[in-house]
Amino acid sequence: MQLLRTDKKEETKLEKGVFTREHTLVVKGVLICMLLVHHVFAQDMIDKYGIDVVTDNTLLFSNIIVFFKVCIAGFAFLTAFGMTRIFQAKEEADCRVLFFVTVKRLVKLMSSVVIIYILAALYKQFVMGESLAIFYGGRWRKTGVILFYMLVDMMGLSDYAKTPMINVTWWYLSYAILLIVAMPFLYMAYKKFRYLLIPVGCLLPYAILKESVFFSILLPPVILGTASAYERWFEGREVSGGKKVIGLVTGCGAVFLSYLFYIYANDTVSYTLSVAIPYLVYRYVSDIPVVNTCLKFLGKHATNIFLVHTFIYYYFYSDFIYSVQKIWYIFPLLLCLSTGVSIAIELFKKITGYNRLVTRALDKIDQYAGSL
Repeated sequence: MQLLRTDKKEETKLEKGVFTREHTLVVKGVLICMLLVHHVFAQDMIDKYGIDVVTDNTLLFSNIIVFFKVCIAGFAFLTAFGMTRIFQAKEEADCRVLFFVTVKRLVKLMSSVVIIYILAALYKQFVMGESLAIFYGGRWRKTGVILFYMLVDMMGLSDYAKTPMINVTWWYLSYAILLIVAMPFLYMAYKKFRYLLIPVGCLLPYAILKESVFFSILLPPVILGTASAYERWFEGREVSGGKKVIGLVTGCGAVFLSYLFYIYANDTVSYTLSVAIPYLVYRYVSDIPVVNTCLKFLGKHATNIFLVHTFIYYYFYSDFIYSVQKIWYIFPLLLCLSTGVSIAIELFKKITGYNRLVTRALDKIDQYAGSL
């Protein structure tokens, strides 16, 4: 079995006609902005702080903010797309290779979550003066139970375990872990059945959809992400002229339909159509100078921004964030603070040797895989 790590140089530019890692970062930059807007302008926070939304049509504003939750479908799409590409790149993509690729992906995710959880927990306890013992169960629970709850939370599994969660938006971690673990099976299924899996994957949520099975509505974006990577739908010759206009109109039309379905009809159809967002960003945004550079930078910090932004605007400093009152100031303030915290965390990880520790763990996985 070949080593999992490849010696391919990291891509440094946006190649024409190829959906590269750099394009993924640009799309992540857009999606993380949508996520922050969806959260910080939630109706309960707008009402609580009396924020001026700068429009008379408050219902339309609220609907758009709610619709931005489809960004999670975009993240699911990118995860499926990226892991499928990694699986395809392995010459001997048997079950063992897929297993070790999946383990490495989980280690990378957990390496980000664990350090931020520890820092957030310490900040909550010693800076904000909010007792972790009380938060995780009150004085009547034994220390062992509290520590167990903390461990479950740190591993991103609180949503499954139904235990206290230090950050309510971390429910997505439970789904991300599930998706990463499921991807080898989805990849093998798509490799075997190809196009037959697409209608099955898109219709299956209607057979299993229940309020307690929310994750099922994200299955269509995952299947489409797998298919897009495997079949290279996004890639090929650069379109221009009339074809480019048609693609833009069609993509925008799909997003608009996604909005209508999300607000008025069916979430599953909406999440399926919302995969047009990565395509639109890839084709029409990723080659805009300066804009693509800024979005790539945000994309590199997207995981950290996701993990920390709720602490800033909701748990610790909501009064400060909403003190500026105008929506034109609130979002940039939250984005800048979240990005600044992410930069500080990355610097902390580098100085303390945390990154070296993670790299060593990944190398060990490679070595073990290569020895089999």
